[in-house]
Amino acid sequence: MHRVIILGSGNIGFTVALLLKQSGEYDVTVVARDKKRLAYLTAQTGANTLQYDLEKEKDYVDVLKNFDSVISALPYYLNTEVAKSALKAGINYFDFTEDVKTTNSIKEIAKKAKPFQVFVPQCGLAPGFISILAHSLVKQFEQVHSVKMRVGALPQNPSNKILYNLTWSTDGLINEYSNECFAIKDSKLVTIQPLEGLEKFSLDGLEYEAFNTSGGLGTLCETLEDKVKELNYKTIRYKGHREYMDFLINGLYLGQEKRRYLLKEILEYAIPTTKQDVVLIFCSVTGLKNGKLEQVTNVRKIYNQVMYKQELSSIQLTTATGLCTVLDLFVNKKIEKNGFMKQEDINIDDFLENRFGREYIPKD
Repeated sequence: MHRVIILGSGNIGFTVALLLKQSGEYDVTVVARDKKRLAYLTAQTGANTLQYDLEKEKDYVDVLKNFDSVISALPYYLNTEVAKSALKAGINYFDFTEDVKTTNSIKEIAKKAKPFQVFVPQCGLAPGFISILAHSLVKQFEQVHSVKMRVGALPQNPSNKILYNLTWSTDGLINEYSNECFAIKDSKLVTIQPLEGLEKFSLDGLEYEAFNTSGGLGTLCETLEDKVKELNYKTIRYKGHREYMDFLINGLYLGQEKRRYLLKEILEYAIPTTKQDVVLIFCSVTGLKNGKLEQVTNVRKIYNQVMYKQELSSIQLTTATGLCTVLDLFVNKKIEKNGFMKQEDINIDDFLENRFGREYIPKD
């Protein structure tokens, strides 16, 4: 039985533990510092737990011993140290990070990987599944002109000024709204500003907007730099959201590194969380197919649901199943890699046929 240790007991760590434990094929241990949270997690998922202050301690080698894989469900700024410890412990590494600098650090660490040891950052939804989907569409074309990727996790019943509820990591949200973004324009890799590139559209009678955010492309810019004329990623929100966030982040300068803690306090104090959300996934590729200019578009909507008596938000579900699928494919030798692995290295048919990946198939 594959022995997995999950660092972090938040919503995503909880969901990963639940799914892996319920599969009956993984020995799961969750590590966190909150004793009450760990007791709750054991009662709800049946996973083993270990109390440890992951923020205070920076060397996790002793914790990782005797496991086969580590999943970091910690804030992105701790992931580099987890990856270093995984290298020393000789175990596989998986995370959810959208942070570009962190991913580049992990790529360097992975160069020293032992045989059959993998380092797989950016698992989940975006980055994650969206890269797998986009790359599968790109491979259908002889020549690609543009790749447009749009993803959003939205409350089903927005009721505040910013038309949003907190559905995942606040640190991650601020990070993607504040850090520079990458894209390909005129066949060249470029950096663009977050919250810019505003576009508006309607779907099923609702009005949405999309704008540049950081990290959602994962490693696709690197993979497709010489193969496409245009590549970009934007986050989907309800119409009007961007204007308020732009005021907070740029107007009040709360996007500056030293002031982001203030923005986090404001958001977590004033904006409630919700389990009643929906994930929108939109990917469009235009190029030459059989010598003719053609566009292929893939659109998916995934809603929150109850699994194993637990109410799971759609962002919990898509993020957790994204990583569980990648881990499961590796463990069952559907992926045979060594060292650093990109999301787009994964075959989409294998992903969607996987017991966890099936959750990305919209229900009728």
